[in-house]
Amino acid sequence: MSQIKHGSTTFTGVYELSAAAPHGLTSGAAYADGEIPLTSNDVGTDDCAHPVTILGNAVTNHSGKNFTITGTDANDVAITNTIIGPNGNVTVTSTKRFKTVTSVAVSATTGADTFDVGWSALASTPWVVLNYLQSHFSVGVGVVLVSGSANYDLEKTYDEVDTNATVQVAYNDGTMAAKTDSSDVGLTTPVKAIRLDVNSHTSGVLRFTVLQGNNC
Repeated sequence: MSQIKHGSTTFTGVYELSAAAPHGLTSGAAYADGEIPLTSNDVGTDDCAHPVTILGNAVTNHSGKNFTITGTDANDVAITNTIIGPNGNVTVTSTKRFKTVTSVAVSATTGADTFDVGWSALASTPWVVLNYLQSHFSVGVGVVLVSGSANYDLEKTYDEVDTNATVQVAYNDGTMAAKTDSSDVGLTTPVKAIRLDVNSHTSGVLRFTVLQGNNC
């Protein structure tokens, strides 16, 4: 699977969406050396990015502590996200979405309490970079629901996607929102990249195709 660069014309990605896994990164892990030790670094197996979930397995209030998640997004760009810890036996969720997680650091010891770290079923595909300098900007987008069920949106951004210096602002493309079946759309307003945002799914498999001419 490859990304579109300026002058390229075709992208197709097939995503067999990963189910939620509340302990997919670690289960019953206690604080050690400033971190919650992980047994896996991959967030799902679908090449998408997912919100990371942290479940507190005790009634202790850890909301005064910061949990800093470090890893990569769906485009393999390094990212971090700091969230407050769980207050008791509850789950807290990252605001950013991760494809991999290399560490979960904690700002202070959590004693003998243990945590499960995993991910939710929400998913974002990698951004597909477009040639926004194209004369008469024209992009065809097709999504095929190959199997299962899924609810998804097409998102677009005006930001760069290949640097960790930028936090992309994602805008929902209203012509392809909350879709539950195969659909397509044509884009005529320049944007720098597009992706699929999956709101829910049950064993969903999506094929995402982007076609763009390369004239400038």
